Amino acid sequence: MIDENAATQPSELESVAWDLSDARTLFISDIHLGSRFCQVGPLLDLLDRCLPQHIYIVGDLFDDRRMNRRFRWTSDYTRLLARLFDFGVSGTSIHYTPGNHDNFLRGFTEDYRLVEIRDSFIHQCADGRRLAVLHGDQFDVVEKKMRWLSMLGSTAYESLLATDRCLNWTLRLLGARQVPLSRSLKVGVKKIVQRKSGFHDKVSRYAHRHACDGIVCGHIHNPEMRSIDGVLYCNTGDWIEHCSAMVEWPDGRLQLIRANELSGQRRRRPIFHRLKRRFGESIRSGTDTAVVNTEKSEKLS
Repeated sequence: MIDENAATQPSELESVAWDLSDARTLFISDIHLGSRFCQVGPLLDLLDRCLPQHIYIVGDLFDDRRMNRRFRWTSDYTRLLARLFDFGVSGTSIHYTPGNHDNFLRGFTEDYRLVEIRDSFIHQCADGRRLAVLHGDQFDVVEKKMRWLSMLGSTAYESLLATDRCLNWTLRLLGARQVPLSRSLKVGVKKIVQRKSGFHDKVSRYAHRHACDGIVCGHIHNPEMRSIDGVLYCNTGDWIEHCSAMVEWPDGRLQLIRANELSGQRRRRPIFHRLKRRFGESIRSGTDTAVVNTEKSEKLS
């Protein structure tokens, strides 16, 4: 797990051992339902172990580029949507900011009670920090000006994933160490695009413009947390290769988690905490979360 404060406050953090069911907020992105490489099983396992007040889907829940070429839907996809519906009915606030692969949903921005769809959100952490939440393709010059190249890249990545799976299956049979071929190449290409797009400068300017202490994105498919010009930049990763997410604990601390690290976490049955709120009980320790919508579709330079 990657913790934003792990290097600076070890003694304080060691005294607080949160269980995943204590998570105040869950951030997930780049699930890509419709892609044959989407790993829904580990995500369902994660959702079975937590009961957050807020869930942010930070874009690319669906992959309409794949579905437009060949429609694909599995029982796990239905289970995932049913689980999210269960969270919404139970009182969890679900916030959905579409990305470049489910761009069609940007035409349906509205609060639908069980889920709120906006171009971007501002999330207030328990410790008072403000985080801008958006997919991140808004900062990508390839997506904005060379969409054909983005489409070509998506097709190439899908072929690379197939090659990667075949290669690593063979290496496992031979008892050799596996090679993360597709992951390494994608991260390398994305870093080049980030430099050409001035991605990090745009992230910093966007956060400062909206008086935010940090920004949460997806799109890059590389889970990381780091400071950019005094702004905390968080990328939640993906559910194609990394199977990663980010959680906010009741004290406002942020942490990246991976599905393969959940074996020690307990499973929890859904609790209808909306009823608890109705009777004035607090479902988690810490202050209430304020979610504010940013202005729709700003042009980012």
